[in-house]
Amino acid sequence: MSPWLLTTALAGCGWLRGPDVILLTVDTLRVDHVSAYAPGSPVQTPAMDALAADGVLYTQAWSPISVTGPAFATLMTGREPASHGVLMNVFQGGPSVREEEQTLAEHLRDQGWQTGAFISGFTLRTTLGLHQGFQRYDTPPPRQKRRSSDLTARAALGWLGQREWHQRAFVWWHSYDPHGPLDSQEGSAPRGGDWERDPARIEQLPAYQQLYSISDPDFYARRYAAAVSFSDAQVGRIVAALKEAGRYDGALIVLTADHGESFTERELWFDHGTHASPEQLHVPLIIKYPGGEGAGSRVDALVGLGDVAPTVLDALDLPPLPRAEGRPIRQGGRDHVFGESSHCKTEPVLTCAPKGPAGKELAVRDRARALVRRSTAEGAAWDGYDRGADPGERSPLPPGDPAWQGELEQAHAHRVAMAATGAQQEGAPVDPEELQALQALGYVDAEPAAAE
Repeated sequence: MSPWLLTTALAGCGWLRGPDVILLTVDTLRVDHVSAYAPGSPVQTPAMDALAADGVLYTQAWSPISVTGPAFATLMTGREPASHGVLMNVFQGGPSVREEEQTLAEHLRDQGWQTGAFISGFTLRTTLGLHQGFQRYDTPPPRQKRRSSDLTARAALGWLGQREWHQRAFVWWHSYDPHGPLDSQEGSAPRGGDWERDPARIEQLPAYQQLYSISDPDFYARRYAAAVSFSDAQVGRIVAALKEAGRYDGALIVLTADHGESFTERELWFDHGTHASPEQLHVPLIIKYPGGEGAGSRVDALVGLGDVAPTVLDALDLPPLPRAEGRPIRQGGRDHVFGESSHCKTEPVLTCAPKGPAGKELAVRDRARALVRRSTAEGAAWDGYDRGADPGERSPLPPGDPAWQGELEQAHAHRVAMAATGAQQEGAPVDPEELQALQALGYVDAEPAAAE
């Protein structure tokens, strides 16, 4: 009898508590750099593509916020940023995940899973609070901001290899390679023209991303592609190890990202956290279900990172997280997805105002339309987009009040009400003090009418 069949038989006798859960996350991964999503991708990702062939590829998965810590807080709790309260990275002054928030790791640990997280970036250190529920939380050394994802994969596989074959494990592997600065990738050495420093173009690169005073965006795009390729190789390495150990067929494997990355679509290049735009919020999501359920299918429903934890628990026939706002994907997609930037950064090319959280950008999308609220020196500005004709949301529709704009504005206003009160039903009143706090964080305009 194969290890998986024997495992299943023992599970029926009550000896086991379900399959392995493997969470593979590639920080800052654009959808158009995964070839299963985009055949014309600048880089081929055979390992991710193979996982998609064995699983379900979700074409319309969206992050709630274009910055790492808050996005992963949503993924692990099933709650939106305005609810769990983590709206900026800790190193930028944001809060940690509250102890009373229940995470997917805590839930699985309490149900008998062995839990281990293996992290490559400093933004996810224990100060963020996502170590809750992990029996092993392995991060880069204190003085290092990152480690190569191959070393992280080695640590993850070493830990998993110490589990007895009958012990179910929840493993989170995190790659930070595509996140800037892109200074660790081979095969993308500067070329002659790269070395020219164009003062106008160099300002379009955030300071942390600038390498060798190079202003050519093609140089950074090549570096980014090399980093994605390297991360894909580690995904392949982990999958191969699972197959060799007989743990692949029965495993529940999720591959996704916290957010994407702007290239030259916006005024600031090779950055994130600045916009609620598609290149920063549209993320890959591939789920390989136990036994190959739905293998090779594509689902176009709108889903968010907040739906990942509920979907995992639903697939395992486990109770839901008690305060989760997301829902299992098999119950159907969302009518709307919400998104936001982290804050208005101080980079001189950015026109948002005021600087800081109050200058953040907000968005609401349905299958066909998008409404983006920008914060400017003159006040809030609303841009509408036809997602079918303009999927990159580069050309705002002419000013006016299209029939659908009121619907999306109403959805945004209801979101504000829910965030202000913590209520989960329609018509929730907005507390004046909490409304004032939301105004300071950029969720609503100063005028009371904006939240009505």
